[in-house]
Amino acid sequence: MDSTEKLKAKIRRLAEVRRMASCMNDTKWAELRTAMMEEMPFEPPYMVKFLTDDGPCDEECSWHEVYVYENCFNGAFAIEWIRIRPCIQKKLGMLIEPETMDAHGELEQILKKYTIPYEEADGVYIIYGYLAPKG
Repeated sequence: MDSTEKLKAKIRRLAEVRRMASCMNDTKWAELRTAMMEEMPFEPPYMVKFLTDDGPCDEECSWHEVYVYENCFNGAFAIEWIRIRPCIQKKLGMLIEPETMDAHGELEQILKKYTIPYEEADGVYIIYGYLAPKG
């Protein structure tokens, strides 16, 4: 068993112990990642939490790195959730107010186009890789 298969087995065990159901597959993660890099007017900032993490990463991540998990590039299988904030401020100069770029509509179109399940709260979109039962 190679290192990727060992990581996948570890994630399956964690999800089973926590009674979490998988909500996404490799194809959906790949569609989301590609769409964020190619179909959005800008690459929106996001935070990611892997199933093995105590909490989310401390900083926003790049869509070019989303699949990196324990040095395994194709690590989408380990993502518990991603929170996307499709809004950025573009600095125009020191004396000029920054321009706000908002791509909420574009993001929702992408999520619907690829039938990616999501929740939205206060302008932040949450895509779950794994979800625990409620109650």
